[in-house]
Amino acid sequence: IGMPLVEGLRLVHNALVGTGVRKRVKVIATGRVLTGMDIIRCLALGADTCNAARAFMFALGCIQSLKCNTNKCPTGVTSQDPNLMNGLVVPDKAERVLRFHHKTVHAALEIMGAIGVERPDQVEGKHVFKRVSSTKVLSYEQQYPEIEEGSLLPGKHNNSPAIQRWYETWGLHLQAHKEWQKKHHAAQA
Repeated sequence: IGMPLVEGLRLVHNALVGTGVRKRVKVIATGRVLTGMDIIRCLALGADTCNAARAFMFALGCIQSLKCNTNKCPTGVTSQDPNLMNGLVVPDKAERVLRFHHKTVHAALEIMGAIGVERPDQVEGKHVFKRVSSTKVLSYEQQYPEIEEGSLLPGKHNNSPAIQRWYETWGLHLQAHKEWQKKHHAAQA
């Protein structure tokens, strides 16, 4: 959606919750998902699951030489050149990738245990904290509030603090939403 993962993920989650369709849509987070904590962070912001690509490329041996499209990848990971491909010993790399995957999932499960949840869908914003200044720490729940189910639907007059914070967070104004609702209702009449 063209924005950083953290903000984009919460925006999408809240838009789906606010329009009442969140239970019918699965949200998959991807983009700089490297560690178990990254997985927990994404789950806390509303992802149902995570995909990771870069981390597995690193486990495979990628050194980010930025030559993927030139057929001259020095590690042989993205090359079709037989001489360069010789550097990629598939059985060894497969074992490295498998170990990385197991350890990453294990780390996420350890964090889930530490915060007292048993399933990924139980991870919430109140479980993850972020330092926002040298003296202040906020939970994701405080920093990225979740709005109420259906609160963005036309005709729904919701002045709750959470939706007002949501509008402020995204540079929107509750008054603009109310004006849109009036126009929408006038057009339907």
